[in-house]
Amino acid sequence: MKTQAEILDGLKNFYGTENYYKYRLFNIEIVLTDGVKWLCENAGCYWLMDAILSYQKKCRKDDMLKGMQFWKLTVKDKSAVLICERDKDDVAIQQKIEYTDFPLQEISIWVQNGVALLPSEY
Repeated sequence: MKTQAEILDGLKNFYGTENYYKYRLFNIEIVLTDGVKWLCENAGCYWLMDAILSYQKKCRKDDMLKGMQFWKLTVKDKSAVLICERDKDDVAIQQKIEYTDFPLQEISIWVQNGVALLPSEY
């Protein structure tokens, strides 16, 4: 796993994507962009994608979340909160995570039509 500074520096390189990578958890599939795949590999956070995937059945039943989801992980004192918003300040899902070693204080991942991307890749 890279350091916080290395990850923040590396994330600056992602604008758009050249490749898409299928990622599956049980019978639910999502597609990762270059930036999200790089984040998962370098921050050791495929568990974050598993968490997002675990809510996709619920998200697909919500008309506003079908096309676009705004996920944000906020870390404080080795614990975290993962939220999914329909729009700014319209929280649809919230999950407390008791322990994490995720190296950043926060990260946003958007899911648009089944593709997980960094906001800079939108």
